Amino acid sequence: MALLSRRARPASDHRGGRRRSLPRWLPQGTPLPDDIWRGRHRTFLVAAWSGCAAATAWAVATEGLGHALLGASPIALAAAVATALSVAGGAGERLTSRRWGREAASCAVMLALVAVAALAVHLSGGLIETHFLFFIAVGAAASYQTWAPFLTAVGFVVVHHGLLASTSEHEIFNHPAAQQHPWLWALIHGALLALAAGVGVASWRAEEVVRGRLAALGARSRLMVGSIDDGVLALDAGGRVVEANPAAVRLLDPGAAPGAQPCPAGLTGRRLADLLGAAADGRHPSPTSPTSPTDDPFALSGLHRVRGRDGSCTPVSLTVAPVHADEGVRVVATVRDLSSVVRADSAERALLELTEREHAQRRDVAALLSAVRPPDLRVPGVQVAVAYEPAAHAPAGGDLYDWLVLPSGEVLFIVVDAMGRGTAAVRQALAVTTTVRTLAVAGCPLEELVARAGAVLEVTHPEAMATVLVAVLDPGTGRVRLAGGGHPPAVVVTVGGAGRPPGGAAREVPADGLGIGYPQPGSFSLTETHLGPGDSLLLYTDGLLEGTRDIDAGLRELTATAAALAPVPVEEVPARLLSEVSTCARDEDDCLAVVIRRPLVPCG
Repeated sequence: MALLSRRARPASDHRGGRRRSLPRWLPQGTPLPDDIWRGRHRTFLVAAWSGCAAATAWAVATEGLGHALLGASPIALAAAVATALSVAGGAGERLTSRRWGREAASCAVMLALVAVAALAVHLSGGLIETHFLFFIAVGAAASYQTWAPFLTAVGFVVVHHGLLASTSEHEIFNHPAAQQHPWLWALIHGALLALAAGVGVASWRAEEVVRGRLAALGARSRLMVGSIDDGVLALDAGGRVVEANPAAVRLLDPGAAPGAQPCPAGLTGRRLADLLGAAADGRHPSPTSPTSPTDDPFALSGLHRVRGRDGSCTPVSLTVAPVHADEGVRVVATVRDLSSVVRADSAERALLELTEREHAQRRDVAALLSAVRPPDLRVPGVQVAVAYEPAAHAPAGGDLYDWLVLPSGEVLFIVVDAMGRGTAAVRQALAVTTTVRTLAVAGCPLEELVARAGAVLEVTHPEAMATVLVAVLDPGTGRVRLAGGGHPPAVVVTVGGAGRPPGGAAREVPADGLGIGYPQPGSFSLTETHLGPGDSLLLYTDGLLEGTRDIDAGLRELTATAAALAPVPVEEVPARLLSEVSTCARDEDDCLAVVIRRPLVPCG
């Protein structure tokens, strides 16, 4: 950034380079602030005109009126020029013209002061005491803290002493050595004046350093205060704004144009109470509102609402702190926008309410699922265990199971996976299981069961779409018949033993067909298998397979895990399948596992 600035303003940087090349202990000639310069210049103008009047009176008394007018006219001319330039320079609008106007006015008033000293030396006949007036003038020049008036005063002394001492023997110096070598003693007087002004120069440099540091500190403070989102206002003893940052304007000035650059000066002089009242009802604050008990800014500390031009209300908090080290500023008020805090609090409450509603919904759905589950199956030679886990983002889905002992003594098992989430999916799955069991009890052949159920549901529940797998087990013989409707294949798990592999083995038993809601639903054919003592039949939904979106990989993982769990008690197998199968999509989909086992020792 500095490099770009130097390229953009080579002239100023050239001057800055020359300035930086000066010894660090020399003043840089930084201009004084306008108000300080005007105060000092006014004092020197008064001194110049007073000295001109005193010197004129002295000259009239000692030399006559004509000589007095001749000697005092340069002083009056320089003082008049200084007065005129100070007025013109102070009224100039451009910085350059004001700077050079000030410099010229400073040089002119210094010429007037050293001319007064020169006339006093002339009138006294070179009396040494009158030379002290030059010391006073040079000290005054140093107080301008720029080089032009200072060098003007010192240069005048050297030139004046050298020229006049060369032409007049008794007007400048009243001792023989100086009268014989006027230029030498003029240089000596100039050097002594410069040394005498050293204290002023040192003070000048020290004040420049302090002003520079204060200016940098002020700029840094304004940058920090102007960059924060909180509104900061400096108030006087009457509760009126002395200074404000842009954030305070954005929060408290509803009359500001939308999108316009905030102008802190627009709040200056207004009472904080009026600003808060105007911001509350959308009015533009009045700078001349009558006093009221709310003049005390400490009484305003707390929460408020301010209204924007669009009618929206912004909650703010106002904190007030006293200031003891500044006569102009007695209070600092901070206005903080609480919109984000309120939004966060509202979001937190909404999240808590949503969480509570979700928990209540899950409890309701759990109660519903518990109501539609079949009663415990108590059939000799059959053990059943079930594990069900809904998806993380829904309290329940369309995965449902059912079983029923048929009039023939066989056991009917149904596993349904209805499309959708929540209670609607549960209702569809329940309609499928109810229809299938009703048709099975009515004696519908297994090979026609899915097709007949689809035909009935097309009338009673035309929106239903589901896959279904029906298994009929003969507890005495272990014979299993399967009819499917678009459902993943069953898995038969055998345990190790005589004539079997050690540990356990698992294989897929598909039952192909089209699901409920598809065109011409039904089973393509029946599949028959056999469960020996200790063998298990695994019925499940596709949530166990879809974790990797690769059904084949999911089937391999499921059969391998089921084979490893062959020796495990049947009560533990379903839950372990849901937790140990890596392809289980518990977060995205419901997962259901039904394990049917023929025990090694038949139950009596």
